[in-house]
Amino acid sequence: MTHDKPKAVLHVDLDGAAHIYRHHGWNYPLDHDPLFETGIANLLDFLAQNELRATLFVVADQLDHPKSRALLQRAVDAGHEIASHTLTHPELRRLGRDDRRRELVDSKARLEKELGVTVRGFRAPSYQIDRETFALLAEAGYQWDSSVFPNAKFARQLEALSIEPFPHHPLLDTPLLELPLPDSPGPVPFHPSYSILLGQWYFERGLRRHRKTGAPLVMLFHLTDFANPLPADALPRTVLDNWRAKYYTLSNLSAAEKRRRCQRMLDAVRRHYRVATTRELVAEDVRERKLVLGIATTHETSAALYRGHDCLAAISEERLDRVKFSTKYPPKLSIESVVNTAGVDPREITDVVIAGLPPGKLFKRFVANQAEDTFEYHALNDYIPHANKLLYRAFAWTRSLGYRGVLGFLEEKYGIRPRLHFAPHHQCHAASAYRTAPFDDALIVTADGVGDYVSVTVASGSGGRMKLLHSIGYPHSFGQFYTACTQVLGFRANRHEGKITGLSGFGKVDPQLYDKVRSTLRGSGKGFKLDKRYYSEGIIRGWSTKALKRGEDLFETLQYRNFKAPLRRLLKGHSREDVACVFQTILEEQLVELVRPFAEQTGLRNLCLAGGVFANVKANAALFRGLGFDQVYIFPNMGDGGLSCGAALELLQAEPRPFDSVYWGPDFTEAQMEAALRAQAPAGVSFRRYDDVERVIAELLAAKKVVARFNGRMEFGPRALCNRTILYAADEPEANNWLNKRLGRTEFMPFAPVAMKEHADELFLGIQGTEHALKFMTIILDCTEFTRQKCPAIVHVDGTARPQLVTADINPSMHRILTHYHELTGVPLLVNTSYNMHEEPIVCTPEDGVRAFLDSKLDFLAMGPFVATLAGTAELPQQGTAHGARSEVEARR
Repeated sequence: MTHDKPKAVLHVDLDGAAHIYRHHGWNYPLDHDPLFETGIANLLDFLAQNELRATLFVVADQLDHPKSRALLQRAVDAGHEIASHTLTHPELRRLGRDDRRRELVDSKARLEKELGVTVRGFRAPSYQIDRETFALLAEAGYQWDSSVFPNAKFARQLEALSIEPFPHHPLLDTPLLELPLPDSPGPVPFHPSYSILLGQWYFERGLRRHRKTGAPLVMLFHLTDFANPLPADALPRTVLDNWRAKYYTLSNLSAAEKRRRCQRMLDAVRRHYRVATTRELVAEDVRERKLVLGIATTHETSAALYRGHDCLAAISEERLDRVKFSTKYPPKLSIESVVNTAGVDPREITDVVIAGLPPGKLFKRFVANQAEDTFEYHALNDYIPHANKLLYRAFAWTRSLGYRGVLGFLEEKYGIRPRLHFAPHHQCHAASAYRTAPFDDALIVTADGVGDYVSVTVASGSGGRMKLLHSIGYPHSFGQFYTACTQVLGFRANRHEGKITGLSGFGKVDPQLYDKVRSTLRGSGKGFKLDKRYYSEGIIRGWSTKALKRGEDLFETLQYRNFKAPLRRLLKGHSREDVACVFQTILEEQLVELVRPFAEQTGLRNLCLAGGVFANVKANAALFRGLGFDQVYIFPNMGDGGLSCGAALELLQAEPRPFDSVYWGPDFTEAQMEAALRAQAPAGVSFRRYDDVERVIAELLAAKKVVARFNGRMEFGPRALCNRTILYAADEPEANNWLNKRLGRTEFMPFAPVAMKEHADELFLGIQGTEHALKFMTIILDCTEFTRQKCPAIVHVDGTARPQLVTADINPSMHRILTHYHELTGVPLLVNTSYNMHEEPIVCTPEDGVRAFLDSKLDFLAMGPFVATLAGTAELPQQGTAHGARSEVEARR
């Protein structure tokens, strides 16, 4: 049926001979324009014969000529849409912002006033369109643009991740709709005009290519395709210019011949498309981007679902398969969870964005990175026996071959086949931080072990645009540097780096040790380099097929080692506390030295951070305060798990817009919670429901009881932000030791606090500029004397703490607990540590919560409105609901 066909719309550029001559630098000798006059007349006859309505792009100065103006009025009267074509299109990008704005605004206003029409559309040559022009078009009130080809070149020009062959909004925060022209099947743009010269085969080849996209067709003609040949006295005199002028105005062909060729092209289009008006196409907003699914692919796979700026749901695979830092791909459980949690129809998912380069692009970077690493000779031990990290590069590339597998899963599970995009790893990190920041202008720094063979990037952000300023390639990596310390001290890579951060507070900077570790760097600042005699990711010490099947990180499965024997010998004889302290100190110094020149160069006063290195809260504070930034923001899920959010936000090209919470995981009903508790009655679990459960929890905490809290939607990221958390009074200095032992943990950082935001100044120093980061527990602050005296359990040996500040808006339940606790004790702060057993992910479901409660044998579990305990551990409070709490006997039935 005709209605099943995609739409095609007819666009015609009304460039006259005078404009063509001006573009090529020739003098136009006539005081009238026969090409324009005959072209319009012939075009209108052609459209009338085919019963078509077209969109005509008019250069406003054509209104200066009475005959041209009369022809344009005839086109308006015939029902054709008038759109604006820039006058200075060859020089548009060279104009200043004010001149460009004037041209766009004045052209629209004049066409509307003198022709009595509403001008909705705009067109300029695609090489003249950039991101600023899009913003100016939206500001001027245009509704759509048709200038850009959907290829990588113009995506880079717009500083966008990709451009689609579908009508779409190129920038999330502007109302402007883009109708992309068909991409070229060859070295020249795909216009019917060129087909008139190059032949029908060129047109049909381009048409077949475009049909495969399933997109509507924007078919662009030019006035020269219909006009009579120019008279001889209008052509330049020199032989070369004469020939070129004939070529550019198609004066070598008669109007009748051109019309026959246009008709053949139109007939070919009509076999596959329904020819409609631009107004219809724009009104329908074909394949509007509805839901975007972001996918993280590397050290912690995850999925995030976005509608515009808003994250509807996000979760890491580890929370569902219960494998710490799960690397399963595709993250099927995560995808199902975000769809179910968001409560959306999966058929609304129009786009999927993979956080990582596709195999073709990654292979090119693989070869270049491998070559650079190979020829950067440091020592023989960098080549033998470690194959110069070739195995890691090969693994990363091999894994990328399966990235498209997510489409197969989506088709099998939901019967959908969304558009697929790829975004570079560090670009996703940068987008996650910048596009969710509470400020628009910022310096953006990303740093991790490695991603797409890149380890560090520095970029600037302004007006929703990110511009890369500097990058450092693998293996020169702050992440590798810190992980080497983690491993050499006997801890697990990519897992226990936080313990090193805590351990560093107990050590001192031994000058001799400092010099030794500093000597293992070959470059500093922008030229940061590791000495590869000491560091290497590539030493395999074992293999576990079972661990790999469970989804364990490959580097853990292979028991990779990031350091070489000379580093261990270098550190021999020094305490692990001092080693941790020196590595932490050098990390902070090197980050400051790296960022300093870019802060000075750009003058940007705000700082955005993302990437696994910035899980290090002490480094975050050192970078922020060491360079005197005004504000700092760290994306709450700063590691690879957060890439799913960054990928979606980068495709959407969202301008910065902050959020106050990351409660993006699944929620559970009272009935589900009650069922999970009731199922463990044989194990000794008893529970009651309370109307004012927050007051009950506060009373238990004031009585020095340990309470696990399970409530609401789960947090996204590594920090427990009070919905899957363990709470305790902060007045016992020994709590860090005995509670960690009870949970089976070996931690060196003290517990982090959760506090009421309205009391923050009583508790902490130096808050200014960190306010947004403090919502997510991503930076340290110095503690006040009150906190040191009253809350020693959360104060580190250096007098700092890593707080989360809550308000009644961010987490009403937790704020009520703190309010009641403050009334009872005079302290508006509690210990807040993640609700999980050692080496397990934070709990997700009620069943996870009850199991962890049984394993840990904590005093109480407060799950939603229920409070539970274990037989022989503690007694349930008697305060119940207004109609009386159910008895333990009833609860066990």
